[in-house]
Amino acid sequence: MVSLAGRALRRAEHLSQRLLLCGSVLACGLATSLPAQSAAPRVALVLDQQAPRLQPQIAAFQREIQGFFRPGEITLLPPLAGDGTPAGVWRVLDRALRDSSVSIVVTLGPIGSHLVARASSGDKPAIAATIVDASWQGIPAKDGTSGVRNLAYVDESYAVSGTIAEFHRLIPFRRMAILLDPGLLRAIPPLETNARDLVRSTGADAVVVPAKGTADQILAALPAGIDAVYLTVLPALSEPETARLIAGLNARRLPILSHMADDVSQGALASYEPPEHWLRRARRVAVDLQRILAGEDAGTLPVRLVGAPRLTLNLATARAIGFSPGYSVLTEAELVRTDSLGPADTLSLAEAMRGAIAANLDLKSADLAVESGAQNVRLSRSSLLPDIESRFGGTVTREKTAAASLGQQPERQLDGGLSFSMPLYSEQAWAGYGSERRLQQGREAQREQARLDVALDAARAYINVLQARTLADVRRSNLYRTRSNLETARVREGVGSTSRADLFRWQGEVANARRDVIAAESQVQVATLELRRVLDRPLDRPLAQRPVALGDPALLAQDSTVLTWFGEPARYAVLTRFLVGEALRVSPELARADAVIAAQERQLTAAGRAFWMPTISLQGGLSNVFSRDGAGSSAPTLPGGVTLGTGPDLRWQFRAEASLPLFTGFRRSARRAQAGIDLDQLKVERARAAQGVEQRVRAALETAASSYAAIALTREAAEAASRNYELVSDAYARGTASITALIDAQDAAESSAEGAANAVHDFLLDLMRVERAMGDFGVLRSAEQQQAFLQRLHTLEEQQ
Repeated sequence: MVSLAGRALRRAEHLSQRLLLCGSVLACGLATSLPAQSAAPRVALVLDQQAPRLQPQIAAFQREIQGFFRPGEITLLPPLAGDGTPAGVWRVLDRALRDSSVSIVVTLGPIGSHLVARASSGDKPAIAATIVDASWQGIPAKDGTSGVRNLAYVDESYAVSGTIAEFHRLIPFRRMAILLDPGLLRAIPPLETNARDLVRSTGADAVVVPAKGTADQILAALPAGIDAVYLTVLPALSEPETARLIAGLNARRLPILSHMADDVSQGALASYEPPEHWLRRARRVAVDLQRILAGEDAGTLPVRLVGAPRLTLNLATARAIGFSPGYSVLTEAELVRTDSLGPADTLSLAEAMRGAIAANLDLKSADLAVESGAQNVRLSRSSLLPDIESRFGGTVTREKTAAASLGQQPERQLDGGLSFSMPLYSEQAWAGYGSERRLQQGREAQREQARLDVALDAARAYINVLQARTLADVRRSNLYRTRSNLETARVREGVGSTSRADLFRWQGEVANARRDVIAAESQVQVATLELRRVLDRPLDRPLAQRPVALGDPALLAQDSTVLTWFGEPARYAVLTRFLVGEALRVSPELARADAVIAAQERQLTAAGRAFWMPTISLQGGLSNVFSRDGAGSSAPTLPGGVTLGTGPDLRWQFRAEASLPLFTGFRRSARRAQAGIDLDQLKVERARAAQGVEQRVRAALETAASSYAAIALTREAAEAASRNYELVSDAYARGTASITALIDAQDAAESSAEGAANAVHDFLLDLMRVERAMGDFGVLRSAEQQQAFLQRLHTLEEQQ
C-alpha cells in the first residue's frame, strides 16, 4: 500500500514538473513573439545608385509616404543604394528581399523596379515604384494588376510617346538624339528599340546615345546631323555636370526635351513631366503599403497611374536657340525665366505703393493744383501790400499849340513820376487773405486724399495682378486634371469599360479648359497694364511682383501680430475703436472740411465787422519834368516885364482816407446772415463726413474680419474638395463613378482651389481698404510715426 502511494506521488511530481517546464517554454515563446508582433513593419527603399541631384525627389517621396501613416505605424528604413549596374542593384535588392526584419521592399529606381517586377513571385511583398513602360519591359499584367503574388508596381504616370509627339509638333525636328543611362540600357534591352520606334512614329529619326562619363564626353559622343535632344534621367551625372551638358547643347542651338521638369530651370528648353509626378507616385505607393499591411495581396492592386503631360518652357532658352512659341503655347505652358523678354522690374507691395506716390500722373496733377492754389494765397495777400506805379514819357506838341500855351505845354517835353496806394487797414482784404490760406489747407488735404487714393489704387492693382496669376495657375491645373481624365477615359475605352462618349466629352472639356487658361492669362496682362499705368511705367516693360503674405511689412501697423486681433472679439473691439479714433484724427476728408469751415468763419467775422470797421488807405505820388524844348518851353514875358511862372518841375502829394458805408440797401445784413447759414451748412456737412468716415472704417473692418476668417475655411474647403476629387477620380478610373460625378467633383475642386488661393489676397485688399478709410497707410509712415501708432494702440488696449 505504501509503495503504491509512493509511486503515485512520484508520478504526480513528474507530471507537475513537466507541466511547469511546458508552461515555462510557452511563456518564453510568448515573451519573444509579442514584441515581434507589436513592432512596426519595416519598409526598405532600394535605389539604383546614390544620385545627389535626385535627393530632393527621394526626400519628397519619403515625406509623402510618412504623411500617410501615424507616427510609429511603420518604420521607413534609410535607402539602400546599388552601383547603377543591373548586377549591383540586384545584390542590394536581393539582400533586402532576404532580410527577415524587412516587411516590404519598395524600389525607387527604374533598374531595381524592372528587376523586382521581372523576378518570380516571392514570399515578401514588393512594390516597383518606377516602371518606365510595362508593355516594353515585359512586366506581367492582368486586369489592371500585376496578377503576380506579392508584386505591385506603378506604371509610368504619363505616356512618353505622347510627350515626344507633342514636342515634335512644338518643334518639327528631323533627327533626335536620346540620351539614356548605360545601366538602364543593359537592364532593359528593349528600351533602345522602343525609344527609336517612338520617335519614328512622329515622322522623325532617332539615335540612342549611352550617356556615360562627363558632360564633355557625352557632347563628344553626339552624332552629326541631330537637331533635337531628349534628355532622360542620368543619375550618374552630377548637378554641375548636368548644367554643363545642358549649356553645351544650348550652345549648339539644340532644343532639349528633358524628362525632368527641374532641368528646365537649368536651361533645358522644355519638359512634359507633370507637376505632381513624384508626389502622385509616392501617394500611390503609400496607398499600396496601407492595403498590403491591411492584408491585401500586392498582386491584386492596380498598377496603372494615369496622368497627363504638362509643358514647362524656358523662354530664355527659346530665345537663345531662335524658337518663338505661339500664344496658345505661352498661355498653356508653365513659363520659366520670363526675363528673356527683357529686364523686369521686380517690386514688392510696399515699393509699388511708394512708387505710385512718387510717379503717378494723377498725383502730379494734384500737386500742380496745390501749387496753383498757393499762388491764389499770394494774390489775396497782394491786396494788403502797396501798389507802386512808375511812369516815364515824352510829349510832342504842335508848335503853334505849344507857343499858345504860355509855357504850360512845351513843344517837346520829357517827364516821369511814381505813384502808390496801400490799404492801411481793409477788413475785406484781410478776410480774403485769411480765407484763402484756409482754403489752401483744404487743397492740401484734397491732395492728401488723392495721395491715399493713388496708394490704394497701386495696392489694388498689385494684388489684382497676383489674383489674376493665381486664377491662371488654377485654370492651368484644372487643364492638367482634365487631360489626366481624358487619358483615363482613353484607358477605359481601350479595355471596353466605357464608351467613346466619355472620350468625346473629355475632349470637349479639354478645349474649354484651354480656352479658360487663355482667357485667364489675358486677364493677367490686362491687370499688369493697369499696374504699370498706376506706377507710370512704360506699358511694354516687363514687371514682376513678389508674393504677398500675411507677414508682409506693408500691412496694417507693419506688425503682423495685429492681424490676430481680427479673430479675437475683445481685441477686435479695441482695434475698431482705435482705428475709428485715428480716422477721425487724421482723415484728410475731415481736414479739408475743417479748412473750409475755418475759411467761412473768417468770412462771417468780416461780414460782422463791415458794419463798424472803416477801410483806411493811403495814396500818394511824385512827378518831375526832366526837360522842355521848343516853342512854349519857357514862360512868355508880359508887357511891363512880368514873366508868367510854369510851376515847379518836381511835384508830390499824399492822401490818407477812411471810408465806411452808411447804408448799402441791407446788403451787409444779407451777407452776414448768408455767411452764418453757409457756416452752419458746412458744419453739418462736416458732421456727415465724420459719420461717413467712421462708417467706412467700421464697414471695412467688418469685411476684413470676414475675409480673415475665410482664409482658414477656404483652405479647409479646398482640401476637402481635393480629397473628394481624388476619391471620385479613382472611382471613375475603376468604373464605379460616372463622368458627371467626376466633372462635378472637378468643378468643385477648381472653385475651392481658386477661393483658397485668393483668400489671402482678398483679405489683404480688404485690409488696404481699412487703411484708406482710416486715412493713413502704415507703409507710408516714418519709423517714428509707426512707433507712435503702435504705442497708442497698445496703450488703448491696456486701458480697457
